[in-house]
Amino acid sequence: MVSPEQPGAGVVWARVEEGFHVGSRSGVFLGYIDRQPDGVYLAHDGRSRVVGRFTELTEAMATVTNAQPPHDAPVTLEQVRVPARRSTDDGSAVA
Repeated sequence: MVSPEQPGAGVVWARVEEGFHVGSRSGVFLGYIDRQPDGVYLAHDGRSRVVGRFTELTEAMATVTNAQPPHDAPVTLEQVRVPARRSTDDGSAVA
């Protein structure tokens, strides 16, 4: 079990798509990280301001995480799968 006093306690990072990660703690948006074409990670705070450029994803995550006030409640992550849209023989989309 992680102590709430540890840096990053209760923080959840979700990969929205390849190279794009969003952080939250107790349902509060912390910021996001966007990988650039040259491989550098740009870290943004909760107001979309750049807070740094990093070569490692974990460094970017730590910066966004530690730039926020601490919260005590742990966050759990549940994976929700959305079915892909299929097309029929006539080309129309089916859910």
